[in-house]
This record gives sequence, structure tokens and C-alpha cells, in this order.
Amino acid sequence: MDELGFNKIAGAILATALGVMVLREVPHFLMHTDAPEVPVYSVGAIDLGSGEEEVLDLPFPQQSWVDAMDADEGAKVFKKCQSCHNVEAGGPNGTGPNLYGVVGGPTAHKSDFSYSSAMASAGYDWTYEQLDGFLTRPAAHLSGTNMAFIGLKNEEDRAAVIEYLRVNAASPVDRPEPKAAPEPEEPTEMVEGEEVPVVDEDGDVVEASTENPVADPTDSENEGEDTTSTTEEAAGDETAETESDSSDNSAANGNDETEPQ
Repeated sequence: MDELGFNKIAGAILATALGVMVLREVPHFLMHTDAPEVPVYSVGAIDLGSGEEEVLDLPFPQQSWVDAMDADEGAKVFKKCQSCHNVEAGGPNGTGPNLYGVVGGPTAHKSDFSYSSAMASAGYDWTYEQLDGFLTRPAAHLSGTNMAFIGLKNEEDRAAVIEYLRVNAASPVDRPEPKAAPEPEEPTEMVEGEEVPVVDEDGDVVEASTENPVADPTDSENEGEDTTSTTEEAAGDETAETESDSSDNSAANGNDETEPQ
């Protein structure tokens, strides 16, 4: 390609680029608008909320926890604890105490084991709820414990291993009964004639007002019947008076005719 051809191609490219630039800038000059000094509207801070769902405090244990109590599954979960504990009757202590008969017993249930001061002075029994809380995260449930186990996050694993510990006892305690979740509160209904306290800006009750009772449709019907009866009685009285006046006039006219002229 000769020099003339190259110049033509370069010129075409430059012309195209220049045309695009012109087309982009021309609308700004033709449709220029001034921004108002005061915004027409303003958008305040948007409240996205905390993003945390309300957690209901359900009584322990729930039906799902009781259903997860499985000794066979618990034996599998207990393998995580075998390096420190055992559940054999009369078995030796390890890094941790022997756990035979631990469910329902006191926190320091083995007299031949040296517990931490926190465990020795805890002073409660290993109920299902206490065991579940301790196995969730031992250090958080009982501050100062020597147990370095991080805990079992899965609720089903905790229920299963507690069931395994329960059956490994001379006299296993009874299985727990599930507790029902609390029913939601129903909104209170206003009763006719009930006094409603009036509260001022400071939150003090200043007076009590009574809600206007709802009108009874039967009262309106009774009022209508009474009004109709009264109207009919008044009309009857007027008719009787008119007839009486007519009779008196007729009698008077008769007397006038019989009198001598």
C-alpha cells in the first residue's frame, strides 16, 4: 500500500473519531438544563434493619430433640470423647472422669477424680438441659472448666450422645417429655362500657373514658315502633275531637230551627 492510501485510511479513522465526539457533545449544548438550587426532593437514610430474625425462646426439650435421642447414634458420636472418657461400669478415669451413670448425677459425680474448682463448685445436677448446654460449648456454659472440647454444634448429635450416656447407668433415669411451644398471644378485644385510660405525654393516666357502646339495631326498631304508635294515637285523638265538634254544631243548629221566630 502506497503512502497516499495509508493517509486516506488514517484520515477516515480520525474523521470517524471526531464525528463520534461531536455527536456526544452536541446534545449537551442543545438540551442544557440548570440544576435547581434547592433539590425538589431528598432521599434520607434508608433503614435496612438489622437483618436479624427474632429467635423464640422455646422451652427445653422440644419434640425434635427428644426424637433425636438414639443410643446407637450416640455411640458413634461418643468416639470423639473416647480419648478422655469412658462409660464402662467401674472403668478407670482418663484425662476426664469416667461417665458411667453421669446423667442425673451431680456435676462432680466421681469422688476419685480431681475436678477443676469451677466444676467442683458448680453445685447442680447433670439434667438433660444442663448436659445439652455444656456439650454445646463447655467453656461458655461453665467458665473455668478444664475441659478443652470445643463442643457439639449439632442438636441431634447432643441428644444422641446424651441418650448413650443415659442408658450406660445402673438405673437409667427416665427419658424427658417434650414441652410444647408457647402459643402466640391473642389480641385483647374491647368490651362495651370498658373504661379506657387516657395517657398524657409523660405517660401518666389523667382520666378514664368509656368507649361509646355500639348501637343495637333492635333499639332503633323499638324506637320506630314507639314513634309510630304515638303518631297513630295523636291522629286518633284529633279525629275524635273533630267528630265531637261536628256533633255539637249539628245539635246547635237543630235547636235554632225549633225556636219560635
